[in-house]
Amino acid sequence: MAKRNLRIVTEGSPLIGICETCNTQFRSYSPVKEARQTIQSQFDAHQCKRLDDSQNAARIVKEATTED
Repeated sequence: MAKRNLRIVTEGSPLIGICETCNTQFRSYSPVKEARQTIQSQFDAHQCKRLDDSQNAARIVKEATTED
C-alpha cells in the first residue's frame, strides 16, 4: 500500500484534514495547536479503506450535491 499522507485543508475552525489515500476527513473544533494534534492522532489511528471507482464517483457526486 502507498504511504499515507495527511493534508490539512482548512486552517480555521473547524480544522479539517484529509487522508490523501482514502479521502477520509478528520475534524477538530479545538484551538489550532490542539486541533492539529487531535487530527494527527485520528489520522494515525485510522485504517484506509480504498474505494473502487464506482464508489469513488458516487462519493464525489454526493459531496458536490450536499450543503454544509
